[in-house]
Amino acid sequence: MAAGGPPLPMPRQISVYDGLPSNRINALAEDRQGYLWIATRDGLARYDGVGYRVWRVGDGLRDNHVWTVLVDREDRVWVGTQNGGLSMLDVQRRAFTHYGRDGDPRIGSNDVWSLAQTSDGAIWFGTADGGLHRLGRDGRITRFMPEPGDPRSLPSASVTWLRTDAAGRLWVGTYHGVARWTGRDFERLMHDMHPPPAVNALVPDRDGDMWIATAAGAFVHRAASGRMEQAPWRDPVLGHPPLGMLVQDRQGAHWLDTRSGLSVERDGVVHDVPLYSNTSRGLVRPSWSAALEDREGGLWFASSEMGLWHLPANWRNFTVLRRVLDDPASAANAFVYSVTAARDGGLWLVGTGGVLDWLDPHSARLEHRLERVCGDRLPYVAREMVDRSVWIGCHGTVTRWEPGSGRVSRWHRSDAVDAAPGGIVGYIVGEPDGGVWLGANDMLQRRDADGRVRQVIEAGGPEGFPANNALRQMSRGPDGALWLATRVGLLMWNAGARRFEPVPGGPDWQVFAFGFGAGDRVWVGGNGMLVAYRWDGAELVAERTVDARQGLPAVAPGGLVADGQGVVWMSTPRGLVRYDPGHDRLRLYSVLDGLPSQQFSEYQFEPSARGYIAVGTADGLLLFHPRQVQEGARSPNLAIESVSVRRGDRTVDFAPDAPIRLRHDDRDLRVSARLLSFTDAHAHRYRFRLEGYDPAWVEVGAVGERQFPRLDHGRYRLEVQARTADDDWMPARRLALEVQQPWWRTPAAMAAWTLAALALLGLLGLQYRARLKRRHEWQLAEQRHELALQASVAKTRFLATLGHEVRTPMTAVLGMSELLASTQLDARQRGHVESIRRAGEHLLRLVNDALDLAKIEAGRLELVDEPLDLHALVRETAAFHAPLLERRGLGFDCSIDPALPRWVLGDAGRVRQILLNLLGNAAKFTERGSVALQAAPYPGGVCLTVRDTGPGLNEEQKQRLFRRFEQAEGARTSARYGGSGLGLAISQELAAAMGGRIELESAPGEGTTFRVLLPLRSAAAPPGAPDAPPEGRAPHGLRLLLVEDEDAVADVIAGLLEGQGHRVRRVAHGLAALSEIAGQPFDAALLDLDLPGIDGLALAPLLRQNGFAGPLVAVTARTDADAEAAAAKAGFDAFLRKPVTGAMLAQALAAVLPARPSA
Repeated sequence: MAAGGPPLPMPRQISVYDGLPSNRINALAEDRQGYLWIATRDGLARYDGVGYRVWRVGDGLRDNHVWTVLVDREDRVWVGTQNGGLSMLDVQRRAFTHYGRDGDPRIGSNDVWSLAQTSDGAIWFGTADGGLHRLGRDGRITRFMPEPGDPRSLPSASVTWLRTDAAGRLWVGTYHGVARWTGRDFERLMHDMHPPPAVNALVPDRDGDMWIATAAGAFVHRAASGRMEQAPWRDPVLGHPPLGMLVQDRQGAHWLDTRSGLSVERDGVVHDVPLYSNTSRGLVRPSWSAALEDREGGLWFASSEMGLWHLPANWRNFTVLRRVLDDPASAANAFVYSVTAARDGGLWLVGTGGVLDWLDPHSARLEHRLERVCGDRLPYVAREMVDRSVWIGCHGTVTRWEPGSGRVSRWHRSDAVDAAPGGIVGYIVGEPDGGVWLGANDMLQRRDADGRVRQVIEAGGPEGFPANNALRQMSRGPDGALWLATRVGLLMWNAGARRFEPVPGGPDWQVFAFGFGAGDRVWVGGNGMLVAYRWDGAELVAERTVDARQGLPAVAPGGLVADGQGVVWMSTPRGLVRYDPGHDRLRLYSVLDGLPSQQFSEYQFEPSARGYIAVGTADGLLLFHPRQVQEGARSPNLAIESVSVRRGDRTVDFAPDAPIRLRHDDRDLRVSARLLSFTDAHAHRYRFRLEGYDPAWVEVGAVGERQFPRLDHGRYRLEVQARTADDDWMPARRLALEVQQPWWRTPAAMAAWTLAALALLGLLGLQYRARLKRRHEWQLAEQRHELALQASVAKTRFLATLGHEVRTPMTAVLGMSELLASTQLDARQRGHVESIRRAGEHLLRLVNDALDLAKIEAGRLELVDEPLDLHALVRETAAFHAPLLERRGLGFDCSIDPALPRWVLGDAGRVRQILLNLLGNAAKFTERGSVALQAAPYPGGVCLTVRDTGPGLNEEQKQRLFRRFEQAEGARTSARYGGSGLGLAISQELAAAMGGRIELESAPGEGTTFRVLLPLRSAAAPPGAPDAPPEGRAPHGLRLLLVEDEDAVADVIAGLLEGQGHRVRRVAHGLAALSEIAGQPFDAALLDLDLPGIDGLALAPLLRQNGFAGPLVAVTARTDADAEAAAAKAGFDAFLRKPVTGAMLAQALAAVLPARPSA
């Protein structure tokens, strides 16, 4: 039972916007699994209904311009390219095999235009100018070329098309006509045409005839008679003969290439097929290059510039009636709002054209019954009454038309009597007595058959009609009463109470549509749900709910009807819903299934008396009979697209049709499946189940892919299922998987482990004694190591104690020598005093070096990182050594590069110590010549260079120079020059601790150069820093308090201070100091930190608390790095380490007290 005769096909365009690599398509083919192969000018594409896989030059092809594609009987894919010759993609779709002139001189050209396979399995390929070639199953290539004077040879070297007919014979289209291969030579079939035309296409039909498209027109070679005829039929638009036949479908229809675009012939009648392009936004006329009918019955049309066009296999399910501007017989309403049943079996239509149309759904015949139904107002609903009059609702107007007499009555909202509702009258229901209900959003009216108003019900009034645009549908219920679909649920008219009441048992949520089926079944549509009720005569009883679990989209429906089979049809913004309650199956039809649009009218539609259903859309009227909407008659193939795992850093692919063996450390097993059906492929759903891993099916939606992070070793079976758009689950595909055991758990490995264990047990007895011996040795080594650590700690403590204990008497020795030198002495006495001073200083340097060495070994050497004046430091160091060098008769030069930053971040004391050691070393070993000190920048820091003209060093001496207690010539050097051999070693380790190094250049007789490279970063001058070192002088006549428990040290410090003009008060402990400051004022106080009773660190805060405001100077023999910080924290203003000199005392006092004139 066909609706409206032949349905109107509406091919859908697929272009680069949908993922196609190019809009220029040259050929099509379908493989054994159901993939569509597309030859384009930008690669070879494979389409599965959802996405594309594209092969280009980087994927194995030799040329992206693909002229033709062929799938042979072994499911291999052959492609001919413009410049890359012939290529074959294997069955696994992994690798190409190429055939070209560079590999076989028998091939005449790399420009391959056409392909075919004959019954013997040979592959034939035609080229642009190199003739025809036959590639046998044995790999041999035979070339055929035109022979002058031989009518049984190939007509032309340019072979445009190759096809085989139903009998397996090869047809060859060339630039000079068509020929047929006889097995020995070529039979030319256009020999009576001079010259024979170039062949554009060869297409066999189901009758065995061959359709030949040429430059001179289209011809048909009849298989029965062997005659060549002009192609029948004509372009239905322009009247010209067709350009060719593209394909004959399984219903026998011929699809024709015409100058107006595309036409279809059915039963001798040719219909134009309009082609609307979304990319061009209008009707187009493509130039066709190929066509194909797939295994489902879908049709594919390839164009040379406008992409691919597709008609799904179910396109015949629906008929579309459109308004054609220059065709008065077409629909008058471009957008039909309402479709209601006529009593003669037809359908009443009203819409945007303002015309009342009557439709015979069986023949699709339309009649325009009444124009300008409501004048300038648009009609929204039409309803035929028992007296066969038709009532039409408009905006603020109601029209009654009597077909018999042609009488038209209209009521407007401005009428004084029987005025129409003010809003859109979108709902009309007739009564058995001829009366009529009119429904608008804000008002209901009840009228007599002649139009007089009997009752008006306002929204929000006492009659129970809700306000706020609540009405969505109005129909007569199974009890005969008026039912309303509103935002508060289903309402029914209670005639006795004269008001609307909720339908007992009905929904209390917003109802958008409802309909009635057989057996008192009531269907109610809400937002994202469809609920089935049963009317038991008094109330509704809910039976089932259909929602997202069955695939119903979560949108509000427009209209709803149940057909004669009990199947529910519902219009939604997502498409047309078909729900079969008998099988609990839901199908959503969209534009991919042949619908003209998914924008449906929101008003009511209903079936005709014979069961036809029509629904208005924005692109025409959709017309069908439920029985003609067929589900897919053929089960599509479920293909396993890919199986892969991650193995290390690479991806490994497996052939899906073979057992899959995985290694134990393989991960991320990925399985991708695709249901090869082009009928609404986006609606397909997939699920997976891995036996032994999944307890139940795992649904993955439309993705069709599942990933398993890691599987334990063992055997598995993976099942994959797909659900079609018709809600059918296809038979499962099964894959056998085996995950191998790790090598250490294989039988051979277990046997090896057992043998190894036995051997190990046998060796244990032999190794036990050796283990005891090693343990004793280890214990002895540990004991020795512990003793060594203890010795190291003892050494460190000894050196620290020695340093402390030596500094105190050294203060007396050096101080007394300084005091003695300030007295009247003769030359001999002064020499003795100077010898005492030098010996004391040398002893102090040895102690300091030993302490530094102990700190370095213990890892406790601490460095400060603060701004220092590098220029001043270099000058001070040079000034310190200049007199010594002058006395030895050596020249001395000190230079500072102007580019050297003055202020840098570093430890000034350690930098000075390194320079003093290097300059002292140079002065000691240089007997004649000169010593130079240079300071310059270098990338990343500073370079301090000390150069002398001494005896120089050989390689062996240079190797030992920086070792501890080593000197250049060992004992000879020590005996001649003195020294401990620690200075250079400590300097090198100090430089390394600061992140730098000391480089040495020397050769015997050429002197020695030391370069100290230190990464000292440039710094800003500290606040208040002078541009040059100040020349200030120490203050005179100060009253000083000295707290020192060692008498000798106290005598020395007091003598040195008194020698500078100060008055000194000596005390031996803290209590005496507190007593002194209470009795008299002092300008400053000098405190030893190691005092009996209260030490210096505790005494300083007590002095402050007792009112002493003068500076505090710490004088201590402590050598630890924490002493100075502890003194600053306790409140000391200056810090001095013993032994001290008069200059050190004067400098400390000058730093903490302002200078004053001497008394």
